[in-house]
Amino acid sequence: MVKSIYEICDGRPIKFERIYEDDETISIWKYDLKKFQNGPIEVETKYKRGYIHPTLKNNKKYIKDLIKEQNKNATKK
Repeated sequence: MVKSIYEICDGRPIKFERIYEDDETISIWKYDLKKFQNGPIEVETKYKRGYIHPTLKNNKKYIKDLIKEQNKNATKK
């Protein structure tokens, strides 16, 4: 038995948004059940002020830097 979209949507809105907020982002998921029933038709992601992308963070430590730190700590005894 096939149900039409109007029977499924009785009591529920056909167009709606869901807003998800994280420490770093705000995501707005927009749904339109007339166009697509299985998921959102549009997802908008906004980054909060001060957000730095993980690839732009310079947290890498190179071997030469680790050796320099080890030598400094060894001579301080």
